[in-house]
Amino acid sequence: MGIRAHNLEYSQYGIEKKEFADSLQRISDQLRWIDQKLQMKVENKITDSFYEQQHSIKRVQLISNQLKTVQ
Repeated sequence: MGIRAHNLEYSQYGIEKKEFADSLQRISDQLRWIDQKLQMKVENKITDSFYEQQHSIKRVQLISNQLKTVQ
């Protein structure tokens, strides 16, 4: 998010445009960090769930194969 202050002067509300642009940049950086952290948590949860399901499937297959040999 490229935010630039063209004229570094005070606005009518008394805040310097550069200070405002810097604040927006910091907020943007924080949001990007939060988004990345959330994406990592979601991806880890999906991966963990996938491997848990794979483990369950292998267990069922093993039990099924054992039952086939008993019959």
